[in-house]
Amino acid sequence: MSEAGDKSDKPQSGQARLIGAWRYVGTRINGASWDRGANPKGMIYYGPHGEMAVQIAPDVARKRAGAVMTPEEAFIALKDYIAYFGTYTVDEASGTVTHHRADNLQPGEGGDLVRRYEFAGDRLILRPPNSTLEVTWERIK
Repeated sequence: MSEAGDKSDKPQSGQARLIGAWRYVGTRINGASWDRGANPKGMIYYGPHGEMAVQIAPDVARKRAGAVMTPEEAFIALKDYIAYFGTYTVDEASGTVTHHRADNLQPGEGGDLVRRYEFAGDRLILRPPNSTLEVTWERIK
C-alpha cells in the first residue's frame, strides 16, 4: 500500500504533465533534422491556468551595425525565429493540445495550432496532425 499523496496511485493527466517549462531539443521533418544551426535555443511554457508561450531561436549571428536595424539585419534576426503566446486547451481523448495564439511574431499567422503530444521520459514531443514534423522538448528541472 502506498503512502497518502503518492502520485504513483493515479497516472497524471496529459494536461497536468504539460504544466511547466520545456527546453527546445530539436525539430525533425520526414525523419531528418531541421537545420536551425549548431546550437538553437528555445522554450515552451504551459501554465497551470491555461496560459502558454513559446520561442525558438535559430543559431545565427544577429548583428546590428547602427542604432537602427537595416531591413537585411531585421530579416536575418527574424528568419526562422518562432515566437507566440496565448492560452491552451488539452483534449485528453484525442491526445492533443491546442495553442490558442493571442499574438505572434510571424506576419500573417494567427489562429489555433493543434498538436498531438507524446511524453517520453522527461521529453515532450509535439506533432501537427497528418504531418511528419515533430518538435522535441525536454523538461526544465
